[in-house]
Amino acid sequence: MKLNRRYTRSIRSNLSFYVSASVLTMVGLLLFYLFYVAGTGIGKYGDDFFSRNHREDASFTTMQEISDDDLRELERKYGVQLEKERYVNTEEEDGKHVRVFRANTDIDLYELTEGAAPTADDEAVISAGYAENNDIHIGDRVTIGGKEYKVTGWFLRPDYLYMLENITDDYKNITTFFLASLTDDAFDKAFEQSSVSYKVIYGDPDNEKDFRLAVNEDYYTLSYLSADENTRITFVHEQADMFILAAWVMLVMLPFITVALISIIIGRKIRSEQKIIGTLSALGYRRSTLMLHYSLLAVIPGLAGGVLMAVAAELLSDWFGSLGLADYEPMQPEFKLPVLIALAGIIIPTVIYFIAALLKVKKLLKHDTVELLSGAVGTQSKTHRMLRDTKIKVRKKFAIRSVLGSPGRSFVVFLGVFLGAMIVSFSYIFIDSVKAVGSQAMNEFGTFKYEYILNTLQDDEPENADSVMVVAYENSDGKRFSLMGVDSDCKRWNLTDSGTGSRADIEDGWYMSSLCAKIFGVEAGDEFTFRSIASLEEYTVTIKGIIRNGYQNYIVSTRENASEITGLDTSLYNCVLTDESRSFDGDIVQEIITSDTFTNQMETMLDEMSGLVYALIIIGAIICIAALYVSINMLVSENANNISMLKVLGYDRKKIDKMVLNGNHLLLIPGLILGMLTGYGAMAWYCDAFVETEGLMIPVDFSVPHIILTICIVTLCYFVSLLLVRRKVEKVDMIESLKDNRD
Repeated sequence: MKLNRRYTRSIRSNLSFYVSASVLTMVGLLLFYLFYVAGTGIGKYGDDFFSRNHREDASFTTMQEISDDDLRELERKYGVQLEKERYVNTEEEDGKHVRVFRANTDIDLYELTEGAAPTADDEAVISAGYAENNDIHIGDRVTIGGKEYKVTGWFLRPDYLYMLENITDDYKNITTFFLASLTDDAFDKAFEQSSVSYKVIYGDPDNEKDFRLAVNEDYYTLSYLSADENTRITFVHEQADMFILAAWVMLVMLPFITVALISIIIGRKIRSEQKIIGTLSALGYRRSTLMLHYSLLAVIPGLAGGVLMAVAAELLSDWFGSLGLADYEPMQPEFKLPVLIALAGIIIPTVIYFIAALLKVKKLLKHDTVELLSGAVGTQSKTHRMLRDTKIKVRKKFAIRSVLGSPGRSFVVFLGVFLGAMIVSFSYIFIDSVKAVGSQAMNEFGTFKYEYILNTLQDDEPENADSVMVVAYENSDGKRFSLMGVDSDCKRWNLTDSGTGSRADIEDGWYMSSLCAKIFGVEAGDEFTFRSIASLEEYTVTIKGIIRNGYQNYIVSTRENASEITGLDTSLYNCVLTDESRSFDGDIVQEIITSDTFTNQMETMLDEMSGLVYALIIIGAIICIAALYVSINMLVSENANNISMLKVLGYDRKKIDKMVLNGNHLLLIPGLILGMLTGYGAMAWYCDAFVETEGLMIPVDFSVPHIILTICIVTLCYFVSLLLVRRKVEKVDMIESLKDNRD
């Protein structure tokens, strides 16, 4: 059919549109593929790694050590698998902290990623993340417990894929903390005394309660942490699930918006060809033939962009996935783009473009052929008389009429600015919000400079310090929090009631941190039921108010009130708040929180995630340029007659540019403002939705320098688009346009 010859000519004459629309489709699909590939790859790797290395269901410690015979009896009686794990925490002269394990044989096995297991007393394997971060190679020597060991390999453990030094930390530590494992003989020789914990895998989950009660009754449980509450374990799937959720959000949001944008442009381009459609209709071409012809032209950006992005995603799947590995130990997942997901990315935009073109041609063909031949369909606008009697300059009148007279075209320009501003601002808001954690955290903790968490209870009152009783509890679902007892005159701990803004009267009852309230869905005045992790005995208290603290998960009252629940003497404590650093007798310090702790953790987070964050900024800039180029290019095509007339009237290039192109400046400011507000709202949603996953309430912040930088980047993208289109203005042939106008 002769009509088919138009395909090549149409593509060639509208090449810039097809290229830009294809690029826009590709970028719209990029984040969907990126997050989906990362999320599914990490999730599958986690499942396989946990399975082959026998990940624990829980770990616990007891007051009395359980003998090997008793462990076997517990296994037989309750259908569980148990392993006694021995480890030692050491602090080296250079400030490095090392957790040394006697290698497990049944549960939480380590897996070598490089090298071999140690065979001699002076050999050790260490955690892979620390080795990579500190440029330690096989054969190098590291200091452990004051003695040098030769590194024979790097390893991963299922209970440390997310390398938290302390379970209460908010981000991994691979700069000053690492794991090590020696031979059994070397461990026994180097460390005469070691800490003991127990790993358990439940054969029948229904036996968990009876098992825990029996252990507490015979050995007194000091701590119990289920795998579902162990951030070192859960973060693997939580972040993988978060990536997959983000992928579908991106598929709904970015591709949908870009598809809608391109669909609008396709519709306008088809309307601009109404004379040709009318001519073809007059020549006898059937409506179905014309509808199919233009619909097939419209699917080109969807097919080209979808196929190219699917191929790129498959080729770059390892790079895509690696962007999501920043928070973990150096795992080695296999990243693949599933065929069905690739097809979805190709088919969804293509079908929408096809339908958009089909409906537009169908709508045009409802008009009389003579009307189509005249080119009058959709060209009448009530704005052509706008500002007719005013003394505003012609250039300004033309700009206002151009923007208001073509709302569809103006919306496309606005959408391009909006998308760029939203993505770029979201990236910078993420950076500012993470940085704000460090400065805000200590203000919400209190005025102390050092918080020492001890692994034993003390009863001697420390000088120039506040002592606190801290005991772990859980709700019926196993979600943990800390129960704290402090002196009513404690000055260093923040006790500001977020409701009143004044100091909470803890003698009057129990208060809850804002983080804890968010996680458990509790408000002031509500009753809160929880249970002991040892005896599983339940308690219910009324929460009098909420303490402003989005970084620690606790309820707090006086020592006397805490003692009634814990059963501990009011003189006992295991947490010390001081203004200066101090030392303690023996190895009793379990964790130290300083004014720099959160700042350092957040800086590490930004360093690790910088690749993904700046990739978002680049993607936002590309979307902005591509969307604006397509829409402004359309504006030039639709104003070809006006441009030619202005040339005939003697207007020079600069004046024509100002009249035709600069009218879109009116859309720049609202696009920037709404885009940045949407980016801010998206970050606020993220911080609220993933409080439990992140373990803190990230304050949403957008600094003035980054606001200015966002405005500059989007504005630069806008003017780059104008610059690219300006050449097309120069190429408008005034003679042909005038002929077309005369016809």
